[in-house]
Order: sequence, then structure tokens, then C-alpha cells
Amino acid sequence: MSAASTTARGFRGRHLLGAGLVVTLLAATALVVTDRAGGTETALSSAAASAFVEIHAVHGASFVPALEGRRPLFILALGSDARPGQDILHERADSIHLIGINLARHRATALGFPRDSWVPIPGFGTNKINTAMADGGPPLLVRTVENLTGVTIDFWLLTSFNGLITMVSQIGGLTVNVPQAMHDHYSGSNFAKGIRHLTGRQALSFARDRHSFLNGDLTRSLNQGRLLVAALSSLHARFAKDPAALFDWVAVLWKEVHTDLDLSTILDLALTATQVPVSNVNNLIVPATVGNVGAVSVVFILSSASAVYADIRANGIVGS
Repeated sequence: MSAASTTARGFRGRHLLGAGLVVTLLAATALVVTDRAGGTETALSSAAASAFVEIHAVHGASFVPALEGRRPLFILALGSDARPGQDILHERADSIHLIGINLARHRATALGFPRDSWVPIPGFGTNKINTAMADGGPPLLVRTVENLTGVTIDFWLLTSFNGLITMVSQIGGLTVNVPQAMHDHYSGSNFAKGIRHLTGRQALSFARDRHSFLNGDLTRSLNQGRLLVAALSSLHARFAKDPAALFDWVAVLWKEVHTDLDLSTILDLALTATQVPVSNVNNLIVPATVGNVGAVSVVFILSSASAVYADIRANGIVGS
């Protein structure tokens, strides 16, 4: 920890901003997993060892041109539904978002895949997309999404639900536009429609709710994307007031990150997102419909998704 902190303090200006952003984005990604253990909303400290994040490159150092802005950058953000004591790398994925970033145009896309999407999984036949991680860890889920979309993914990041509420509380909660009334005793959601400032526990309930909607798994995935955008918005507001205020928090969280990347790459990776205004982030889900395979409820991705894949593959952007 001390070595990492010492190295981090050598960065200035834009890299400091990037460090704060990556932690906030990781916290936001953690929002989209299922909390079965509960928790209390306490301040983050070095004792909060339940926070856990994995960040890894997919194809070696082939991400360098993307970080330099010579092509779009692609990140697969995942949330594990592992229970306490289980291996988060080999349980089902409850959150799957392909993030494309176009530095040249300062735009980004968060493309959500509902967890029940019925897709081909390399070596395992056709099944719900969230089972790919249980079958072969994040690398298999990366291959599944790459085969589905034709996108070459640069990084994957994975979070568990341990420490989730604490991290969200540490950034002061998130302000979200709740799209409709949400009342679900399974997730604990109880929100009126409109702009709401959510605590850590409320944000978790917002992310988990799929019973308040007719197309539950689809809207759930879209709401998870809304939380990612909300976290980015929160961080921009913090930076406007005092960028350096987040540095100590970054130093504490650094020890909870498991990665094969060096700190310089992590900071450069985070920096890419600081160059994208919140208003330039397009949050959407793949075109899909709810259906059944036998008695099992699934999500069928529609043929029109091929145009979405072509868009994001070409320049990291879906839409103009």
C-alpha cells in the first residue's frame, strides 16, 4: 500500500482526476450486483476490507492505441452475484455492460446486456449470458460478448457486492432520475418517479429491482446504466469543487484492487472517461424482448441488435 501511495503521489493534474474517476466508476459498477448479505452505511476506512475489484487487460498490451485515442476503447464492466465466501470470479454475472469510449469525439456508450439474455456461450451451447462467468470466469464472458458483438474488448473489470453500500455512501450517495414509481419488497425499492438522491442502500435497491416493470430484466439493466452515469456526474461535481479531496480515498481503495496493470495504466484508463462529458454518454440496452425456453423465462436479443453492434464496433458510439 505504501509503495502504491508513494507512486501515486508522483502524478499531478489530470492523472489525479483520473484516479478519482476510476474509483467512482468501480463503485458505480458495484451497484449493479445483488446484495444478499445486507450491510451498514459506514465511512470507508482501511478496515473496510470487503471492497473487491478485479481489473485486467484482455489481449495483452493491445490496449495502448485505445488509451492514446487512436481507436475506440472498450471495457466490459461486470458485477458478480457471489455470496459471502464464494469465488466472485466463478459465480453468475448479474450486471453486464459493454462500455465504448471515443476520445476523439468525447463521447461514450454504455450498452447493457440483460442477465437472462439467451445467447451462444463458446463451448457450452446456448444459455443465459450470466452463466458464462460461472462456467469459465470473466474470460469466457468476454469471449461470449466479443463473439456476439464483433467488438474486441480491451479490459474487463469485476466487482462483488461486499463493501458496496459503504462505497456509495462514501461518495455521498447518487442523484438519479427514477423513471417510474418503484415499489418492490424483494429488492427493497420504494421510490416515487422523478429526481431522487439515493443513499447506498437505496441505490442498491434501485439496481436490484426487476419486479416493478413489465419487462423487468430489461429495465433493470437500463437502470444499472443510469447508476453508472449518475456516479460519473457525481464525480464531475466533486472535481469542480476540489479535485484533490478524493486523493486519500483513492489511496485507501487502491489496496482493494486486484489487477495485472500498473498504476500508470490504471490512471490513464481512468483519464479517458474524464474527457467525456456526462451529457455525451449514451445509456442503452440491446434491443431485446422477454420470452421463454420451455418453462424458463429468458431474454431474446432481437436481430436489430446487429446494427447496434456495428455502430459501437466502428467508433465506440451508438447513435450520432
